[in-house]
Amino acid sequence: MPTSALVIEDDDLMRVSLVAALSSAGINVLASSKTSAGAIDLARTHFPHVALVDLHLGKGPTGIDVAHELRKIDPRVGIVFLTSFEDPRLIAETRPLPQGSQYLLKKDVSSIDHIVASLDASLEGKNRRVRTELASTMSQLSDVQLETLRLIAQGLSNTEIARRRHVAEKSIEASITRLLKSLDLPKTQQSNQRVQLARLYFESQGLNLDDSEN
Repeated sequence: MPTSALVIEDDDLMRVSLVAALSSAGINVLASSKTSAGAIDLARTHFPHVALVDLHLGKGPTGIDVAHELRKIDPRVGIVFLTSFEDPRLIAETRPLPQGSQYLLKKDVSSIDHIVASLDASLEGKNRRVRTELASTMSQLSDVQLETLRLIAQGLSNTEIARRRHVAEKSIEASITRLLKSLDLPKTQQSNQRVQLARLYFESQGLNLDDSEN
């Protein structure tokens, strides 16, 4: 019996392309959805073996929320996240990934075989993540450091970050120093370190800032 799958992706072109590619690879795609609510309804109807889930589904529940709901419907369902986010914590207030789920970065997927292999691994309960150099760096950051990085990327001053985190401004200054060291961003005359931090944050979400400038 071929593996049956549910595809959850909010980008229309990406969703259609994934469905076609998986079908050509022998996966029985039962249905696809661009919304979290639609995905839950489809899972209750079709009971797929696996679900291929985008992490960011616009406003509302994240792909991680959807995955946990799918596991409530069927604890055996395999979960594969296909996302542009280097670290799942970049989704604000995220929940832990379900046990045995796979985490793939879109930019690292060179062929549909890569995704099919992850779907198979999710059914075996393996918890394997494809990492890049940047993903490994981001994964070294603590939750507090990642939150500080997020606030810097929003353009907030140290004073405002300290106010939001209910700590002294000197504590924020020390946190940023450690953050720069962890991300290996030395101070130079040619670049602004806060800009570098903001750039790294947005690139870790899959945004190509060089393309946006053209």
